[in-house]
Amino acid sequence: MSYQEFLKEFDKKLASYFEVQKDYICCRCWCSECCEQGDYPISQIELEYLMQGFAELSLDMKRLVQENFKHFQSGGACPFLIDKKCSVYNYRPIICRVHGLAYLCRDNIVKVPYCVNTGKNFSSVYNDGQISIEPIKENLDTAPVLKNMPYGEIRNLADWLVDL
Repeated sequence: MSYQEFLKEFDKKLASYFEVQKDYICCRCWCSECCEQGDYPISQIELEYLMQGFAELSLDMKRLVQENFKHFQSGGACPFLIDKKCSVYNYRPIICRVHGLAYLCRDNIVKVPYCVNTGKNFSSVYNDGQISIEPIKENLDTAPVLKNMPYGEIRNLADWLVDL
């Protein structure tokens, strides 16, 4: 199975997860809080796919992203974020695709979106580190999701971009 075929199937699964949790998710276009600060761990196969998306951008958009690359550092805004929108949305990595969901990750810890702390996603059912609804019972972190794919090394996007 190719990575693109995998993503097509994975996105179908995610659509059903988002449907189940839709009452608690506030994500909307131009709400880019999740993309404005953070670490972005991605695998080598995701980076290659992301760069395919970059290659398809207009020359003007490429210049904006390249300017962001120059100033990008771990913990900062994603360099592909232009005017509060993802310039490579269809090519985005797993961490971006699953963002917004509450799910069980390693050691049965429930992962919730960062914006729960600012009164957005899941804030109505989240208190003091506890969530009062049933999370998705699948680890949606990159390595477990890609376990059957030859995904290569997982590194922070900032570390990958230094090597480009």
